[in-house]
Amino acid sequence: MRVSLFALLIMFLVSAFAVGAAVADGKSECLRGISMIKRELSKNHPDDVRERLRQALSNAQNEELENDWSECSTYIADARKAVRK
Repeated sequence: MRVSLFALLIMFLVSAFAVGAAVADGKSECLRGISMIKRELSKNHPDDVRERLRQALSNAQNEELENDWSECSTYIADARKAVRK
């Protein structure tokens, strides 16, 4: 009984650390993405691309404030697609 409780505690701690690492990765990806969009906005892009970049930046910054890292990464991906076109 004691061994199984100890094993359960270890599994819980390992999963908690894994979730913490995933959140940190999402946050750093979001912040790097926001920086990337700002750099791209300083370059000479067509007006439609600049508009999509501005919208993606606005949305990503809102998600940063809300700590919604998965949603932020969606807007970063949108910005990358706009630049590639």
